[in-house]
Amino acid sequence: MTEPFEPAPTGKPSGIPAETRLAEEPRNPFEALRTRTLIPWMILGGALLFAALLLASLVTPLNTDDPATGQVAFMLSGYGVLLAWIVWACRSSGIGLRRLVGRLPARHNWLATLGLLAVTMAFSIGSWQVFARGLASAAPGVLEFLLEALEGVPDPPLAYKVAMVIVVAILAPVIEEVLFRGILLNRWAVKWGVGTSVAATSIAFGLLHGNPVGIAMVGLVAAVLYLRTGSLVVPIAFHAANNLVATIPEFVMGPMEPMDVAAEIEEIREAGLWGVAVVTATLPVLAWYVRRYWPGRGAEIPYPAKDRRAAGPGIAETP
Repeated sequence: MTEPFEPAPTGKPSGIPAETRLAEEPRNPFEALRTRTLIPWMILGGALLFAALLLASLVTPLNTDDPATGQVAFMLSGYGVLLAWIVWACRSSGIGLRRLVGRLPARHNWLATLGLLAVTMAFSIGSWQVFARGLASAAPGVLEFLLEALEGVPDPPLAYKVAMVIVVAILAPVIEEVLFRGILLNRWAVKWGVGTSVAATSIAFGLLHGNPVGIAMVGLVAAVLYLRTGSLVVPIAFHAANNLVATIPEFVMGPMEPMDVAAEIEEIREAGLWGVAVVTATLPVLAWYVRRYWPGRGAEIPYPAKDRRAAGPGIAETP
């Protein structure tokens, strides 16, 4: 009686003994990665960068008390810590960072991706209105905190505008996509399976951006784009376009007036039905897209799948 053919490995461990697996399939470096080290890195790195900024403000003209300078310095510090952890995690686990990002996919339908971006952004804005309307009734203090955290710098200098565009449209999309859709999605897929990993990384992405429903949907669409193309280039471009469209109007308009939080909350209360209408119109389109391309039980994470395609016919491919 012949032995059953072992299918190609998916996001979950295959259950084959390690010595047998090494002979049959390329090693998955995400099995060795430990994402829990990110939290200590953020705490230690953040403390060191804060101390460095404080020292710089004492010996240079840098004024961290200035809102514009302080905001840019804070964002650069945060993304600097994340980038350092990404490089360290990839090197320590044997993950090729360049190969993880991948190349620009040939014959990708960018026009369809642009339409998908428009629908996703509309949903994100509408869902924020619905979410904020709920907070205005149930937890106005939380909404006030979020609005103050999202408030921009009144009448910012040109240098601040340029720096923020670079951070928001280049650094943030690249680093966040490599972290969430690249490292976390591939690592959690090894532990829990691809579908669960897509959901978990998208929820985490939304919670960390203060718009748990709308930005989680952005993360969900970006994850599907990554799985479809096998490259982070497309979700990075998708993310960058989203941030750029959301940021440019703020800088194109004239000097900003200081936010009146009470008036802002009242406007949110009045715009609640508008948000419901936008969500109702856009959610079916996004639900159809995500459901159509949702990873099945045998779905593979893109990074090891590239190894198997290069290995030739000796490795079985999942349909």
